[in-house]
Amino acid sequence: MFEKIDYWVSAASYSDRNGTWLLEAALIHPNIGESHDYGEEWTREEIIDKCDVFVFCLITKDAKGNWKRGGQLRKIETDKGVFIRVDGLEKTGDYLGDIPFIEEIE
Repeated sequence: MFEKIDYWVSAASYSDRNGTWLLEAALIHPNIGESHDYGEEWTREEIIDKCDVFVFCLITKDAKGNWKRGGQLRKIETDKGVFIRVDGLEKTGDYLGDIPFIEEIE
């Protein structure tokens, strides 16, 4: 079940770093009211630092243009490092589900 959501994540940008798919940045929206128009890009490091304190969930628009809540971001620690994932798998690399790329919405 979801905890109180502090921030929404609506888009992401990734890069391949030595064969590992890592988040470069994500578009973050504070959970204040019904509007998700205000958003700012946070780096991977900023999100990892705040994952222990705040709850982040994905948010996407459905076919009718309504916002729909997605999975919760989790910080996953493996022997290969720390990763951000919504599926909870202990796999190498970041995975934020099926949200758009930041470049697609700009």
